[in-house]
Amino acid sequence: MEHQETEKIRVYTRHNFFKNTYCVFRGASLREISRRKPSYRSESGSTYYYTRQGVYRLSNHWGRAAKCQWRLVSDVPAEIDDLRLGYADWVDFRENLDADVDAYYISVDFDTKKVSYMHKDNPEYDQLAVLRTADATRKLIKQIKNLLETHKWAKYYEYEDLEEFRKEVVTRLIDSDISLNELRRELAM
Repeated sequence: MEHQETEKIRVYTRHNFFKNTYCVFRGASLREISRRKPSYRSESGSTYYYTRQGVYRLSNHWGRAAKCQWRLVSDVPAEIDDLRLGYADWVDFRENLDADVDAYYISVDFDTKKVSYMHKDNPEYDQLAVLRTADATRKLIKQIKNLLETHKWAKYYEYEDLEEFRKEVVTRLIDSDISLNELRRELAM
């Protein structure tokens, strides 16, 4: 008899989605909740609206929420003060692993110069980007943003096209364990 390993898949619902999870919420317009009553209001002032398929969250703070990592990806402008509405299906939630576990990878849209982090269980993970801890991921994102938004760093290197060079440097950082300082030394040779 062949032994098959079965991965324990967590099912998230309105009863457990707030317990140590990672999720990327998609921006939504306030129109989507205009006829709904809040299902829950947190001590920090966030409001939740449960549906059968998922949850809307209206909040002025995204990122770290208690022991969760909840990101909002949105082109929808804040409609009331700095409150932003996001929506996520229950299947979008993932376990937010311990701080010392390599659970996140970095994704870059070079056209818009946007940098974000994703959970290793993301179905779109290409297995090329190196998985890092949450802290290591945050530190590298800061460095990558600097590389994407400035050009002073590039004056010490020879290249023909700054955008191509920038892409090469950032991709190398994402897809390897090399530090920025090590890469700089390597590029200077």
